[in-house]
Amino acid sequence: MAQENRESALAAEQEQPESPVYRTPGPDQKVTLVHWIQYLALRWIAFWVWLLPGPLARLVGLGIGRLAHALDKKHRKIAMLNLDQAFFDSKTDIEKQIIVQACYDHFGLAIVETLRLSLIHEGNFMQQVELDNLGGFFEAREKGKGLILCTAHYGNWEMMNLVLGLMKIEMSVVARPIDNPLVHDYLERIRTRNGNRVIYKHKAVRKLLGALKENRVVGLVNDQNVHDRNKLMVEFFGREAATTPTPAALAYKTGAPIITGYAVPIGRGRYRLSFGDLLYADPNADKEAEILRLSREINRRLENQIMFNPPYWFWVHKRFKHGVDGETDFYRRERDV
Repeated sequence: MAQENRESALAAEQEQPESPVYRTPGPDQKVTLVHWIQYLALRWIAFWVWLLPGPLARLVGLGIGRLAHALDKKHRKIAMLNLDQAFFDSKTDIEKQIIVQACYDHFGLAIVETLRLSLIHEGNFMQQVELDNLGGFFEAREKGKGLILCTAHYGNWEMMNLVLGLMKIEMSVVARPIDNPLVHDYLERIRTRNGNRVIYKHKAVRKLLGALKENRVVGLVNDQNVHDRNKLMVEFFGREAATTPTPAALAYKTGAPIITGYAVPIGRGRYRLSFGDLLYADPNADKEAEILRLSREINRRLENQIMFNPPYWFWVHKRFKHGVDGETDFYRRERDV
């Protein structure tokens, strides 16, 4: 029954006609005064972040992270519960609290570095990154079936998308629309200025298939809780986690290989872009079993990277919020922070 649901959902998305009328994605279609205030505040912050030298801009980012950590008790609790699941008693509470603080520090820095992405261009991007194991991209390009890039909310995925685009590795990146249409358009201009495209999550399957047919790389952030009927329950940090079957289903349907990759901070605003070996679907295997196998392997690779260097993952996300029968009580437990 679950397999039939996934196939019918895939077919429905492919058959849905394109709307000929442009409509800004996201629930807020009408631009309001609040939208303008939010947008102008963002542009004002971005302007000053651009003007500051890199070290001073990163200090601002660190300050953002420290302030968020001090004020955000709710998400500190979520992070500690996730760390309990990942490490059990192999780390002390103090060690887990240090990871949580480092996580907030990192994402404060990542916000500032993302606002500074417009300063990176073809002439200087190699000063910002080191590259590791890019061969899979070229192997996949030769096969002509496209490539499915799975990453996580880890490091700076926006940096990775930008650099790959500047390297003429054509990306079609799946993203969630921003509620504020002005901010949405601003971020879309940043994401697409290097030739990349953005595919929004709602009714995305047909566009993903089209991008793979064009031999493009489709990028998916694959580590979030899923609560729709097509979810798979796949182990993550030793617990069954609601996981999207999309990358595995695309690989099985199209023959496109899967690659995992991350933009890992290496200091002073620089990143190492590191990628795994290609993962192929077995076209002769049972479809449902193969989609589950691929999904398990993707989760295993993501988990290994997170465990290798924990502070760079988004520990404040409710990864285990949903189970087979709906919302779980995982995050309702008490936890000292």
